[in-house]
Amino acid sequence: MTTFNPFASFLEDRPEATYFSYGDRFGGAQQNPRQQRFYSKQFSDIFNQYLGALGKQIRAGLPPSEKFNDFLGGFDFDDWYRKQQSSQERNLGSSGFAPSLQWKIPGIHG
Repeated sequence: MTTFNPFASFLEDRPEATYFSYGDRFGGAQQNPRQQRFYSKQFSDIFNQYLGALGKQIRAGLPPSEKFNDFLGGFDFDDWYRKQQSSQERNLGSSGFAPSLQWKIPGIHG
């Protein structure tokens, strides 16, 4: 039995609230901080994906049936991250904060 939630309509009125309520899924199973930061800036791109899915339904002659909350419930956050970020960016690690060190020894490197 589903319990009535008088605040559920707030999520449909404020898609940003719906999106950020899924923040526990932004970092994947490992709660990757880099992935969490990535998703903090992805709302518009993912919301546009949702609008595109509604547009496909309408063009097919169907009524738009999926709510944004339902769309996000089935959204594969890890897959989206892998497709949007190169493997170099995903695996940057701590080297992204400090440049690599190069030794220039006279006579050896010309």
